[in-house]
Amino acid sequence: MSTYYITTHPGSLLAEKLQEMDMSIKEFASRAEKSEKYILDVIAEKSSISPDLAIAIEFVTGMEASVILNWQRDYDEEMARYDMLSRIKSSNKEWLNSMPITEMVKNGWIKAQTTADKEFEELLRFFGVVSQAAWEEYYFKKKLKVAFRISLESTTNPKALSAWLRRGEIQVNDIYLDNEYSAAKLKAILEDISLLLTHPSDDVMTLLRETLASAGVILIYTEPLSSINIKGASRWIGGHPCIQLLNTLEFYENFAYTVLHEIGHILLHGKKDIFLEETGYVSDNPSYDEKEAEADAFAKKWLSHGSVIPYRSIQEEDPPLLLMPTIPNQS
Repeated sequence: MSTYYITTHPGSLLAEKLQEMDMSIKEFASRAEKSEKYILDVIAEKSSISPDLAIAIEFVTGMEASVILNWQRDYDEEMARYDMLSRIKSSNKEWLNSMPITEMVKNGWIKAQTTADKEFEELLRFFGVVSQAAWEEYYFKKKLKVAFRISLESTTNPKALSAWLRRGEIQVNDIYLDNEYSAAKLKAILEDISLLLTHPSDDVMTLLRETLASAGVILIYTEPLSSINIKGASRWIGGHPCIQLLNTLEFYENFAYTVLHEIGHILLHGKKDIFLEETGYVSDNPSYDEKEAEADAFAKKWLSHGSVIPYRSIQEEDPPLLLMPTIPNQS
């Protein structure tokens, strides 16, 4: 278990000061116009020092109210942190063991920690939740349906998938686009995107991201996790449609197809949907499969449109060996 150094309750400071001044609690309570019971509770660390008591302490003893209140704030924060982690530590082992922590550390998503408790706290910070239960509410029970419309419970390795998706959210939060999303603009640049993908240059990855940004679409590249077989995802985050892709793919054609597939989802389907490619996800909504088929048709159409790289299904035994250009740094 981690060691926590709880800041001393400020009531002990008051007790020391009164002893130094040879002033009884009864006398102090009278001078401060506070009940003797309240002062006794503060000194016994049963009650917090309120702002008005801090000012009274300053007038009676000369101790600065701001120092006392800062001390109380630090104490309250440490106690709240300790209480929260104490409540949840009993359930963290199984959850920790099922998370791809080693790869998350290697990818730079989280920092390596020396204890299980600290690892657990690091994961909570990464996911932006205060407990494992809150994580389950968001990713499994769909409590936040507006933000995350599907449950990952039926996917292959949902915990690793949730980490990959969360990494995408964090990446998006570091990006600012001047342009608002425009479906008309995205449709207008489809020809350019198709040509970029079917006439790939060394900087096609950067050019593609910049081209999509001109229509208010965010494109991010995320490190893979070995335990999940995802090609990409599309969803809306912070008012922008976002495409999240692996930052490494074996064949360039797979990448080009996935980009166009996700663009198809953005143009053809609603803001409240999220689409996960090749995760084993089975939706209980028949329209999900229909929308996947529509995005497939869209990708085939526009990948063939460029004519230089003839479309070939990624399920065929012998896809063309076209290496993907270098992935640019995220910025």
